[in-house]
Amino acid sequence: MTTNLSSSTSLPRIFGQYEIEQRIGRGESSRVFLAHHRRIREHKVALKVLLSQEAARIQRFEQEASIAARLRHPHISRLIDYGVQNPFHYAVFEYIHGSSLRDLPKLPSPPKTNTLPKGSYLPLPPELALRYFQQIAAALDYAHSLDIVHRDLAPGNILIDPDAEKAYLIDFGIARDPDQSLTSTGMIMGTPGFIAPECMREAQKATHLSDIFSLGVVLFYMLTGEEPWVEKPKPGDSWVELPPIRSLAEAGQKLPEEVDRIIRTLLAWEPHHRYASASAAAADLEAALAPHVVQTQVVTLESANIAQPVSQPKPFTLIKSNEVERALTGALFHEPIERAQQRARMLNATHISQLLDQWAQERPLRLPLLGRLARLHNVQHSNVFFFHLQLLIEQRRDAGMEEEPDTQQKELPPHRELERWQIALPPPKEFQEQMGSRLVVPGSEQVVNCPACKGQGVITCSTCKGTRRVTVTEQSESTAAGQPAGSPGGAGASPPVARQRVIACTQCNGRGSIPCKRCDSFGRVVQRKLIEWSRRVVRDEAQNDLPDVDETWLRRTCKAELVYKHRVVGRIPPEWLQITEVKAMIDRQRQALDNDSRIVMAELQIHFIPLTEIKFDLGRQGQEYQLAIYGFENLIPPDWRLLHWERILFSAGIGVLSLFLIISLIFLTL
Repeated sequence: MTTNLSSSTSLPRIFGQYEIEQRIGRGESSRVFLAHHRRIREHKVALKVLLSQEAARIQRFEQEASIAARLRHPHISRLIDYGVQNPFHYAVFEYIHGSSLRDLPKLPSPPKTNTLPKGSYLPLPPELALRYFQQIAAALDYAHSLDIVHRDLAPGNILIDPDAEKAYLIDFGIARDPDQSLTSTGMIMGTPGFIAPECMREAQKATHLSDIFSLGVVLFYMLTGEEPWVEKPKPGDSWVELPPIRSLAEAGQKLPEEVDRIIRTLLAWEPHHRYASASAAAADLEAALAPHVVQTQVVTLESANIAQPVSQPKPFTLIKSNEVERALTGALFHEPIERAQQRARMLNATHISQLLDQWAQERPLRLPLLGRLARLHNVQHSNVFFFHLQLLIEQRRDAGMEEEPDTQQKELPPHRELERWQIALPPPKEFQEQMGSRLVVPGSEQVVNCPACKGQGVITCSTCKGTRRVTVTEQSESTAAGQPAGSPGGAGASPPVARQRVIACTQCNGRGSIPCKRCDSFGRVVQRKLIEWSRRVVRDEAQNDLPDVDETWLRRTCKAELVYKHRVVGRIPPEWLQITEVKAMIDRQRQALDNDSRIVMAELQIHFIPLTEIKFDLGRQGQEYQLAIYGFENLIPPDWRLLHWERILFSAGIGVLSLFLIISLIFLTL
């Protein structure tokens, strides 16, 4: 029999060495109390007591304590003790002053002053949201490194200490430990609205990428005080596609567009399209919010009328958001994009200086010590995308009619006649040319009177016109006067005489008609409409047209990374049309189609090469240079502007002088 003591009045005040002061939290089958050590009252702890006596809940409670005992991280609540105060099981955790992220009060409107304590109200200021996100991300990655999946990452399980501006990850009660799994098939676990799609029907499918999804919902919650869903998903829902996600602007927050991209990547429908780690998302968020955080700090100083020096902005920008990432966020292969972002972060002033020096040393006529001379003004990172589009074009054309005599009088159930494009054909599987065949249009069968015999089964004889008789002309021999025909002396005989005679029509044997071959004399035919179909393959390519970038050289020299590959049947995804180059290719092919042709399958592949453009000078006022660093190989193309012209002219002068001396010696020896 299961016992569940839901009232805290039945609990003892003493649990081992700890005495309860007050309740500070509650769960489905547990209560959390603020307690202190019986001998050292200053030692405050969080005492979690399991009220249920159900064996499965006790086992899970013990597993939570076992997992917590393995975790040693500054942003995970630490387990201090575990015991049984018969009949209650309890666990003692490090006490964190503050409240859960879920319990932070929400502001009805943005504050007009900065008198409110930071971190006490939702939505959080961007700099605090970033700080808490980084801390929780670090704790999450640490747990994942031990192969522990939290499975319930939600505001209720994140504690905020506003005074220290620290966030803590708590409650590993339903965490997945590979060494001791307690999850049954079909179970759903987690907080509604924060559960990853793959776990909506079965918690056993949870991986560390499921926690990454939940982290994305938490980030949106910190920045807006709300969840991102237009309609909140519920456990057990069948997610055919990703539910609509609101943008930060729709939730009333004005933040860089890059933050929306980060959230959409965290909330990607396919797990492998999400960030591979929480720290990778935190690094992107830090870079995206940096300009906004700086701006917020300047406004705060001005509002307080405090004169503070404003530091010059760094000459570095993020990888610029582009149409591809905006349109396909959540569907892109994240690993190469993350490597490109990591490359951008690594290309700081020191690294760029080293690359310039190395490039200068590769050729003796380039400016020496170029990296040391260069003073960077701006560094801008972007991606050059290459698009490969395959289309399978299907043609369906009218092919006339077919018919057969209605000899069998087959039953023809009534059906609606289908249009050409409603007829089911073998679904396309590969991009291959297909000659196709002729097909009967379903529902087009009809029984009609034979058009040839008008339903009579016979056709009027074309020879006798139905009279059954015909007049024929016969030739008879004529005779000479007074002599019978054929008698001697025929020298005076006259020519043969034509004579007409009526006989029975030999064509119809005197019937006046002949059997109708078209209907086989049944007077009826079954007619069916026909179409003929075929398929052909069309391929097209395009690439970003960036000014001052030789994309052809770039593609030939640097390795392009595959970042997207998707095949669709039946329709072009609307997100493809948000990319200028892809839309142009599709529109071009659509214009070549007629009413008999349609696109039935399409595949889009996108490759990219990272590009870094730098602007610098060499100490000369007003003379600025622009140079590009291409690909993950960090290649710099030749540039005649950065040649060592003094050395070149000197070498040329020496060469001319040497030639002059040689010529002079030749003349002197003649």
